[in-house]
Amino acid sequence: MMNVHRVTSFALPVRIVAWLVVCLSLFVSRHVFAQDIYDLQRSHGVELQAWVGQQPTAGEKRKTPSFSVNEQVILTIEVATPRWFTGGTRIGSIEMPNVIAKQRNQLATNFTEHKGGQTWSRQRWEVTLYPQASGDFVIPPVAVGVQVSAPDGEKVSGTLYTQPIKFKTVLPSGLLSDDTPWFSATHVDVKQEWETSTESLKVGDAITRKITISAQDSLSVLLPDLLKGESTTRYQAYPQPHRLTDTQTRGDYQSTRTEESVYVIQQGGELTLPNYEFRWWNSKTQQVETVVLEGKTFAAKHTLKSFIKTYFAWIVSTLVLLGFVTVSLVAIKRYYRNRPTPAWLTFHRLLKAKRWSEARTVLYKQLRLNTAELEMTKADTSESWQKSASRMQNGENSAHLMKSMWRKIQTKQQRFKFRIPRALPELDKVIGRDGNE
Repeated sequence: MMNVHRVTSFALPVRIVAWLVVCLSLFVSRHVFAQDIYDLQRSHGVELQAWVGQQPTAGEKRKTPSFSVNEQVILTIEVATPRWFTGGTRIGSIEMPNVIAKQRNQLATNFTEHKGGQTWSRQRWEVTLYPQASGDFVIPPVAVGVQVSAPDGEKVSGTLYTQPIKFKTVLPSGLLSDDTPWFSATHVDVKQEWETSTESLKVGDAITRKITISAQDSLSVLLPDLLKGESTTRYQAYPQPHRLTDTQTRGDYQSTRTEESVYVIQQGGELTLPNYEFRWWNSKTQQVETVVLEGKTFAAKHTLKSFIKTYFAWIVSTLVLLGFVTVSLVAIKRYYRNRPTPAWLTFHRLLKAKRWSEARTVLYKQLRLNTAELEMTKADTSESWQKSASRMQNGENSAHLMKSMWRKIQTKQQRFKFRIPRALPELDKVIGRDGNE
């Protein structure tokens, strides 16, 4: 009985020791196999590479890539593991002076690749860069948050960093400059739409102009701002908020800028909305291209209010002039009510009534007053005057002839200041009778 008891008492410490050995071995094995993300990268359990432009081949000594100013530069970041990803990958932000960075797609492209007899899982990210000036650029290390499966099946996560990447940019053409707005793309479509509130326009109606610019491999904020809301005396412009979109579909980068402006007509008549023009660099054909958006002319009718507003100064001037003429005519009529009628008015009335003999009498009186002559032929020696006088003495009844002779006589200066005795005393009676009439 004593022997049996000793064996049982000795077995308990052995079991405790064995249990401690097992726990220690598990701890040691766990410690040995546990790795961080940098250990996995050193042991090729995870790979990270980044490039701009074309993907470099293994062992290639690549030159610094060159691009055009405003050209779309694609930064590609690729993470790979021979096992699998246990969580989403996160790309840090990129900040560079004179460069616009845009990550259009928030999801990575996942694919597999056979390499060295293993199947590698890969995640590829693309970030578009748009350099705004010429010169040399360096993309700083980009933080990439990774979660992958370790060889022992554990999840390992951490942050890796890409290597700095250099590239340079140049101005693509001498026709372009930093002072003139332009952008770079591989293809551009432009659409212009017009819409009026009514078919027959009048003051107060509206005209809507919409311009849509779609560019491939560009950025919406780089597309030209055309409708700037400039107003004139003929219309008031009300620009609407711009709509900017940037999309990516299977490597196809598309940017769209839609501008819309409403023009409210302020004056009647013709109004012309202006042309717009912009330039862009075709990075595919390596050429500068110019796009012209034609304006349009519209005709609008006046309302009573707009007519008065537009021609107010003319209306007031006309009314003032009419008032002055009316007052003057009334004053003249009152003045001559008790006075003899002017000779020129009597002469023109006689011509209008075709009272030729009396008109000749008035003409002769004016000849005597201005020249002291009694015969028409002696008033002037010119050949034209002699012909006119001969025509009148021969009895030609012509208002045009008599008016021309009247004007000629009016230009003659009276040579004598003294009073000439009346040669035709009956002439004054005839003139006085005509004046009273």
